[in-house]
Amino acid sequence: MIRLSQDVTEAVEHGRTVLVPSRQRSEALRLAYAARALAVGRSVWRTPDVLPLDAWKAREIDRRAAAGESLPRLLTPAEDWYLWRQSAAELTRGLELVARGPLAEALRRASQLAHDFGMQTGRFPGAPGTEGRLLHDVERAVAERMRALGAATAGQMADRLTALGGERGLLLAGFIPLTPNLGGLIGSRRRNGCPTRVRGERDPGEQLSFGWMSGTPEHAKAVLAADTVEELERITEWCRTRIEARPDARLLVIVPGAPEARERLVTLIRQHVDPRGALFADLATCAETPVAALEGGSPLSRAPLVEHALRSLSWLTGGLDFADFSAWLCAPHWAVPEVDRAKLDLFLRERAPLEIDPRTLLGALEAAREPLRAPAQALNETIVRALRELGSGQASPRQWSERFLGTLAALGWPGGRALNNDETQTRTRFTELLDDFGQLAAVAGAIPRETAVQWLSELAGRTPHRGATADALVTVSGQLGDPIVRYDGIWVAGLHADVWPQPVQPDPFLPLAAQIVAGVPAASAGARAAEARAFMAAWSEAADELILSSPLRAEDVQLSPSPLLAQHARPATGLPEPRSVWLPLRVRREGLTETLIDSSGVQWDTARSLPSGTRSVELQNLCPFRAYAELRLGCTELDAPEPGVAPDLRGKLLHTALEELWGVLGGSAGLAAHSQASLLALIGRSVESAATQTLGEPRAHGRPPAEQRECRRAVRLIAALCELERKRIPFTVKETELDRTLQLAGASMRLRIDRLDELPDGGLAILDYKSGRPVPGDWYSDRPSHPQLLAYLAAVGPQTAAMATISVTAREIRFDGVAAAANLLPKVRPVEAQPGEDARAAWSSRQAEWHERIERLAADFVAGRALVDPRPKACEYCHVVSVCRIADESADAVDRNIGDW
Repeated sequence: MIRLSQDVTEAVEHGRTVLVPSRQRSEALRLAYAARALAVGRSVWRTPDVLPLDAWKAREIDRRAAAGESLPRLLTPAEDWYLWRQSAAELTRGLELVARGPLAEALRRASQLAHDFGMQTGRFPGAPGTEGRLLHDVERAVAERMRALGAATAGQMADRLTALGGERGLLLAGFIPLTPNLGGLIGSRRRNGCPTRVRGERDPGEQLSFGWMSGTPEHAKAVLAADTVEELERITEWCRTRIEARPDARLLVIVPGAPEARERLVTLIRQHVDPRGALFADLATCAETPVAALEGGSPLSRAPLVEHALRSLSWLTGGLDFADFSAWLCAPHWAVPEVDRAKLDLFLRERAPLEIDPRTLLGALEAAREPLRAPAQALNETIVRALRELGSGQASPRQWSERFLGTLAALGWPGGRALNNDETQTRTRFTELLDDFGQLAAVAGAIPRETAVQWLSELAGRTPHRGATADALVTVSGQLGDPIVRYDGIWVAGLHADVWPQPVQPDPFLPLAAQIVAGVPAASAGARAAEARAFMAAWSEAADELILSSPLRAEDVQLSPSPLLAQHARPATGLPEPRSVWLPLRVRREGLTETLIDSSGVQWDTARSLPSGTRSVELQNLCPFRAYAELRLGCTELDAPEPGVAPDLRGKLLHTALEELWGVLGGSAGLAAHSQASLLALIGRSVESAATQTLGEPRAHGRPPAEQRECRRAVRLIAALCELERKRIPFTVKETELDRTLQLAGASMRLRIDRLDELPDGGLAILDYKSGRPVPGDWYSDRPSHPQLLAYLAAVGPQTAAMATISVTAREIRFDGVAAAANLLPKVRPVEAQPGEDARAAWSSRQAEWHERIERLAADFVAGRALVDPRPKACEYCHVVSVCRIADESADAVDRNIGDW
């Protein structure tokens, strides 16, 4: 369990206040005190007075104001954010900036850093146009706005008040380093006789130093992982073994850097330690002792419930791109039934533009026909009510916060299902945020709704949130600092040489020399090294077991462990070694995790035609599992709006136009009879006729620009193809879009052959148009590249003398195929003959082989053969890779071949 040190315990027991650097550490200290009270048999105890420094300052200032002392009012966090944002925006109005919000936040942090380390920015304002001058000017503008409001921040007022906190004893814990500003507050209290201690100081006048540990602790170990993935998996295995050995153990895992790695680790630990609880999130939320929790939580805007609310307001205000709109429409936080919204999403994918706004949606919903008319009408009414509640024009932040709540209620947010504990807390916190946003009415005037939504989103993005949960077995943190309380084990990850000690990162808005003199840790390499040693000393004192780890590789980048690992730790002993590189194989429990996928599916009913014509053998050739998943299980890729004309309509336009054209020309003789000008005119008429059939009748003012461009493109491509066709030997177009039925493996297959040409000697040429990415021809392997042509060959019969695809793209116009003899088709090679074979015999024997291959592909499909066995590069354009889990095969290969690093 987590425990308190003796000095902290005594401070709490004697009613003193304990100050810590962050809200997360204050929560940990309260949990540790509660665990101690329960361990000694107490059922009731006074809540320890543990606060972050800023919260303590605000509380003590409020107390003094309530006692009658004349003080400015405290600026709320939202007001502070607003003053910095608006001041920075006004002073950078002439600059082309992508985002002014992050700039204002960086300026505010620089000002806070200067305040903490006693740097007076007025002494070095910097030259005009520099970062220092910008900070100076924005600080001055913020100060003027505060004076006009009669308000100040807690930090500013604390500097002016003597003996803040009064005679109540004070213990400061975890402040590395102790900043000059905090030292001034401590000195002020001590001079006025207020008992004040700093945890870890040697005597009352000595500040906490960086070098308060030397030597190598016996309980510290170093771990080197092959890569960042294995590092997380080793942490997961370590947590499991420690918890299995001691169910009451409390572990802390520190993973600095991006939050995604920490979120992934929390999920892995939950799945590994308690697989059943991880499958049932609602039960895990209600568990008495959660397995793992993320310290400090994540920005409120990332919570699904809040993300949906913000996306709703953003869409109603201006619109979203279709991908975001689709995610919003299909989210669970609606009153409209989920199945109805999913059907509408599919409907809109075929009709919506790349970006969709309320007006576009309402227009599309009006066009819905049965059976979608009823759900479309319900969604239409919901959107109209929400727009009515939202209103337009300008209003104060308070009015907007009330309108936002009404708008979300009209949309049915947060949905009809019962919320779990975490979602309930998230909803409450978002409601509080709306109230905080409304308080901006005291400093901001009327604003348009677009600005109101943007400001609310920014506030949600900078507001951390974590639901109040019980004491977790494993706490995952991103903070590099003193844990203050003692854990059974601490693991600190990612300590490679590039990040540990942390790199020098001086604040760009403050002079470097001033930061070095003031002792800012991020300003110099020496200070960073001292800071790293102090953190490692704090971790060592706060853990029964300390693991310091470093990956040796991050994706394709090779890494070196930090030299501080060798200085302060010894090689790891007794750590569980992963039995496999792939974590799910180690997590596996009987009946919970499949290790293999059965490659035999349900047989196809041969009384029915094979689905999608030659698509069945094409996919079976690409990958048997994809064929089964897409054509038998319905794992089809969802349509999505695209710019211009969709690829499938583009292909239909070309096919239909070529069918119209060759219906008039009839063959090479008709082609030769036309001049270039008359041929272009004929092609134009063919394309326009095809456009009417595929894209619809032109509107009163003509076709949309995208359709006009596509028609012009089709004319150019077909004209280029005709120039290539002029160079062919004489031919007659015998059939276009020819329908045939072929019997394969006891089942029928419906075919549509794009074009069948008759050659001078009576032979036939099978031609297949391709308007997409060209695929090079492979005719002799067990898995040829164009199995649909082999099916056409089987259907047409031995009269066939050549077959080819015709690529009709802007990049190239070319024939790619194989023929019984040379020169039958442009640049199409004759069939390869075996030694001793003549051309006629070679063509006949290859036809027999091709028929056997297409028969085998059809037989495999009919039998339900669904082995994960893709052709080379087939996975690059496959949408079922997450279903087939081909990564499992890769993990097995790695597990078989990896050596001991």
